[in-house]
Amino acid sequence: MLYRYRVRDIISISPMLFGEDLKEAAYKQLSRKYAGLYDDELGYVIDIGNIDVDPMGKIISEDGSSNHRVVFDVYTFKPVKGEVVEGEVVGIENFGIFVRIGPIDALVHKSVLMDDVIDINKAEGFVVGRKSGKVIRKGDVVRARVLDYSPPKGYSLMKIALFMKSRGLGKLEWLEESSEGSDKGEASEG
Repeated sequence: MLYRYRVRDIISISPMLFGEDLKEAAYKQLSRKYAGLYDDELGYVIDIGNIDVDPMGKIISEDGSSNHRVVFDVYTFKPVKGEVVEGEVVGIENFGIFVRIGPIDALVHKSVLMDDVIDINKAEGFVVGRKSGKVIRKGDVVRARVLDYSPPKGYSLMKIALFMKSRGLGKLEWLEESSEGSDKGEASEG
């Protein structure tokens, strides 16, 4: 899930940035401080925007930086268990596929990929259902449910597990085909 929060802070603008527009300098400093940061409550910080900088700063004599009060929006990503997401297949491994949702690549383990026995051809980059013949390739867009996630610890990244073995989930093309088929199969009584 994507979120937007309004945040207040004090930033230190380096003398090297004094010649730049104040908002541009503030954006650079805020991006260095927050972009890519993970917070348990907020999630991953993706971007900064709508910056309001107090033009009256205080200069610190030790380093010559100017400190300014700032209010800005923080755009974050944090998965929610049970949430239905869509993303592009970006990797195929022997144990499942990786799907890019927001800024994170999430794993769909082969056991929860589809309601079929599957074969994975990592070399040629596809997964196929033995009975159904359904194929998933890199670049396909799929719909899945967030099964679980673990926040990053130390130098590790966030891990997200997705589930696709349910009605209404899977490769979007399959879902469109099954929807069209159910529309054609309905008959009206007169």
